[in-house]
Amino acid sequence: MIAQLPETREFMRVAAVLAARGWAEASAGNLSLRLPRGGAPEAAPGAEMESAADLTDLIGDRFLVTASGSRMRDLAASPAGCLCLVEVLDRHRLRLLDGAGPLTSEWPTHAGLHALFKERRSRERAVLHCHPLSLIALSHVFDSEREMNDRLFRMHHETRLFVPEMLGLIPYAVTGSGELAKASREALKKHRLALWEKHGVIAGGETLDQALDRVEMVDKAAAIYLLLKGAGLEPAGLSDEQVAATLRRAGK
Repeated sequence: MIAQLPETREFMRVAAVLAARGWAEASAGNLSLRLPRGGAPEAAPGAEMESAADLTDLIGDRFLVTASGSRMRDLAASPAGCLCLVEVLDRHRLRLLDGAGPLTSEWPTHAGLHALFKERRSRERAVLHCHPLSLIALSHVFDSEREMNDRLFRMHHETRLFVPEMLGLIPYAVTGSGELAKASREALKKHRLALWEKHGVIAGGETLDQALDRVEMVDKAAAIYLLLKGAGLEPAGLSDEQVAATLRRAGK
């Protein structure tokens, strides 16, 4: 059934990019997409799974989610063995309709963000987590979200256009924990993506492609900053006037 879904091709395409960039080493990284109601073929009842996350706001929804331990390079080539098609049954139970299980260990974070998107009546249905090298390095440099954004969003003129709310910074929390899920939900109330300190990035989007676009744009700004710092320079970046002119031109 997973092979029949048009969304599966998007998973394959994005997984291939993450693997090629080195942003999903070994089994790192995870993806999820909330499917339109009626968007998945009917399926026979499958195995039930428990979820520590509260799924009340997602009851009746179906998701494509990466399976625990799956590699992005494998997903790009053979998605059926790396994805789960699930349906939320009640507050803490899901039914596996097709694919491999269990779900990624970051499912609590994904579930919280999908619930947030529904609560806000947002068109966003995709969540992407990966390990972009330059952004992770940047989280070892800055512990102030404001200072990080002031440097980062002056490095490349399109960064502010793609991510106008700039980047959230989440203090270190254990992967898969309720603490990380809660912090991510709070951060994405204000931002389109957030940096998990010394870990990686979590991003939302209407599609996985859009979420990836946002991560690529911000990671390039981080790479420019680190490249200049590595050359012994203190990059000033765009001036306030240049940023304002860029935003005016784009109608922001």
